[in-house]
Amino acid sequence: MRPRAKVRGKQLQLIMSGLAIAGSIVGAWFVIETSKVTEEYLVTVQDFATGTPLRPENVQKAELSLFGLSDSYLKSGDLQEGTYLTRPISKGEAIPRAAITTQYLDDWSNLVLTPSVELSSAISPGSTVSVWASPALDFQTFGEPVIAAVDAEVVEIREPKDNFAQAAKSVELRVPRESIQGLLRSIANGDAIALTAFGGSRSG
Repeated sequence: MRPRAKVRGKQLQLIMSGLAIAGSIVGAWFVIETSKVTEEYLVTVQDFATGTPLRPENVQKAELSLFGLSDSYLKSGDLQEGTYLTRPISKGEAIPRAAITTQYLDDWSNLVLTPSVELSSAISPGSTVSVWASPALDFQTFGEPVIAAVDAEVVEIREPKDNFAQAAKSVELRVPRESIQGLLRSIANGDAIALTAFGGSRSG
């Protein structure tokens, strides 16, 4: 009886091993097949800053597998008119529903200015910056710099349109409304303006 019991035990072990292998194969197949399930989502065509309106030309469609997060992102056909970003979005990123609003943020406004000082390489769309202004006293003479705006955000950096090699880049900023009057005054007076970056971008 003992030899027979040993044989049966070995047979049972072989059966169990076979079932385990088969289970692994089925599991792997299931994972592979599940990963093939994709849906059509909207992704951005370039980097966009907070407050940027999302229009059809700003997005493109992409087949993605987001599994349990599928309802948290904009799908094809979900984009509504008057949609704005509430935080920066990088190029090619799927757009979280939590990062959009259909109401413009009234406490902020966009303004384009041309800094007198060359932009730092750390400044890019989405960067948070301070705006400094040195008041123009007379021709080529400026006073001590003061902060004209804080917590401003870079929306876009624009290359000069003319052919002069020394022409400066213009910057579109999203700034608190209470800073607009002071900035416009500095621009009208011909003050020297500089941007300093701090804390990177608002993304995340």
